[in-house]
Amino acid sequence: MEDLIGRTFGGYELTEHVGAGGVASIYKGFDERLSRWVAIKVVPIQASGGATEETLLARFRLEAQAIAALRHRNILTIYGYGEEEGWAYIVMEYVPGGSLADRIEPGVPFTWEQALTISIPVSQALAFAHEHNIIHRDIKPANILMPQDDWPLLADFGLAKMEHSTRPNLTMPGQVLGTMAYAAPEQIQEGEIDARIDIYSLAIVLYELLAGKLPFQGETSFDFLMARLTEPPLPLLEANPNVPPVFVPILDKALAQDPVDRFQTMVDFSQDLTEARYQLSRSAYRQPGIHEPISITGTQELQKTKATLKLTTSGQQILTSNQEELVVGRAHKNNIPDIDLGPHGGTKAGVSRRHSRLLRENNEWFVEDLGSTNGTFVNGAKIPPNKKTAVKKGDVLRFGQIELEFTLES
Repeated sequence: MEDLIGRTFGGYELTEHVGAGGVASIYKGFDERLSRWVAIKVVPIQASGGATEETLLARFRLEAQAIAALRHRNILTIYGYGEEEGWAYIVMEYVPGGSLADRIEPGVPFTWEQALTISIPVSQALAFAHEHNIIHRDIKPANILMPQDDWPLLADFGLAKMEHSTRPNLTMPGQVLGTMAYAAPEQIQEGEIDARIDIYSLAIVLYELLAGKLPFQGETSFDFLMARLTEPPLPLLEANPNVPPVFVPILDKALAQDPVDRFQTMVDFSQDLTEARYQLSRSAYRQPGIHEPISITGTQELQKTKATLKLTTSGQQILTSNQEELVVGRAHKNNIPDIDLGPHGGTKAGVSRRHSRLLRENNEWFVEDLGSTNGTFVNGAKIPPNKKTAVKKGDVLRFGQIELEFTLES
C-alpha cells in the first residue's frame, strides 16, 4: 500500500503510520477542530470493482457500522466514516498505550489480578456486543488496546458478523477468519459459528496471560491447527503450577472443542470470572499479617455504631444492616449485594455487580475495591484494587460515578 502521510481524509491530515492489518493501514492524524489526535484506518477502493474488492469494502463498511452501534467504556469509539479519492476510511479514537500484545512476554505470566483486570472488562464489552447481535470473530491480544493498565479497549471489528442478519456472508470461500492462534475449532473447520467463538478466543487470551504460553503447541502450522481439533489444551496447572486452581474448571469449560460444552453466553463466562476474582480476593484477605489496620476513631464509638451511606446528590440515606462486611454493587438475577446501587442508577453509572466492600475489622472501617471496572474512590482519590483503605465518618466514597458520604450511626 502506498504511503499516505501528508494526505487528508475527511479533514484529517495523516501524520504518522502506526499500524496495519490485512489490506488496511492505520495512521495517526490530528483533529484541529477539537484539538485531539485520532486514528484513521484506510483501505483502497479498487477501480476494477471485482468481487474480492467489493467484499473487502463491504466488510470495511460493516466494521464501521458495528463499532458505531456499540457505545461501551471498553469498546473503541468511532468518530466517522467516509469514502473519497479511491480510499475508504474510519476515524477512531487514538490510543497511545499500545495493545495487550505489546505487554505479553513469552514465558512471563501475568498475575491473576492483572489477568482478570483485563479479561473481565473485555468479557463485559463482548457481552454487550453480543446483546446487539454482533460477533467480533477476531479476539486476540493485538485487538485489545491498553490506554491504561486497568482499562482495556476492544478494537478491530473488521471481521465482525451480525448474528441473525439477513446480510450475505462476507467470508470468501476457503478463507478462515480470525488469527489462528486464537480461533475456535469451528472457525478452523469453516463450520457454523455463533457468539460462542468469542468465548473460546477470549479464553485463549486469558490462558496465555495466566500461563505465559498458548494452550496448544505444534512444530508446523498444520500441527498447530490439528492440535486444536484433536487434542485437549495443555493443562493449565502444568503450564504454570502457580495459577490459582479456581481457573481450571472455568478455562476447561470455555475451551471445550464442542460449542455445546462451553459457556453458552458471554454473560455466563463473565460472571464466573467475576466470581473467581471475588473468591480469590476474599482468600487473600484471610492471610495473616497483611493489611494492618490504621486507627481512625475511638473503639467505643465503633462498637456502638454501624456504617451507613448517603447519596451526596440528594441526601438520601441508603439503609444497611449491622454486618461487619457489606458488599457494594448492583443486583443481577439471584445475586443481590448488601448495598444495591442498581435502583440509584448504578448500571448507567458504571457500578459493577461486585464493585467494592465495606468491612469492620479490629474496630476499624475499611473500603476495598473488588476489581471493579470503573474504580472506587475515597475523597476523590482512586484506591488500588484488592487492598483495604481506611475510611472515617464524613469521607466521600465514589463507586463508578455514584458518590456517597460514609457515616456512622448508633
